[in-house]
Amino acid sequence: MVEAITKALIDHIADQRLGPGDRLPSERQLAQMTGASRLPLREALATLKGLGVIESWHGKGIFVKQFDLSALFGMLSPLLKINTEIDLEGIFVARLSLEMSIAELAAKNRTDEHLQLLRQDIDKMRASVRNKDDYIRHDTHFHRELSRAAANPVFVVFMSSIMDLLVELQVHLRDRISYRELAVCEHEKIVDAIARQDASGARLAIELHLRNAMERL
Repeated sequence: MVEAITKALIDHIADQRLGPGDRLPSERQLAQMTGASRLPLREALATLKGLGVIESWHGKGIFVKQFDLSALFGMLSPLLKINTEIDLEGIFVARLSLEMSIAELAAKNRTDEHLQLLRQDIDKMRASVRNKDDYIRHDTHFHRELSRAAANPVFVVFMSSIMDLLVELQVHLRDRISYRELAVCEHEKIVDAIARQDASGARLAIELHLRNAMERL
């Protein structure tokens, strides 16, 4: 019953083309629309809140929330690691094809703001090269920012899910400070090509980085 109500609510949001900030009918009206009693309706609403689809404001009502699919993937990545046959090699092979396309598009579509953020990430990676956790955080942010520079939101979702899975599997990686130092230099070459809007150069630079990373790790 709760699953059926949840789907009905999602269908209503989609059919009515409700966007972030749009208000849903009251609980009483939703109960009438779905033919559901209050208890399963509230469970369905709680499910949608947990998924980040809606949010409620006391005394104001229920509103559609800005849906962040990449955040949802991040929340579920521990389960994906356990319940699927995803491994490090599979992740890196997927990244190789995906990020070569991302780098190529980023070189064509990047803005000055994208370049600034990417260079800030590299500076933070260099400063934290002796601190594995901080380094990984900045490295992960770099690749997510690179996907944003490609100007295709689908890439942002894909990269967020892949990077979250990779973070979950970091414990299995061979890691040395010297590996991180080499990776910083490789990231700089990627950004240099993107700054020149050299699409083929960016594609080759990130291919070299990922192939080196697969070999090192």
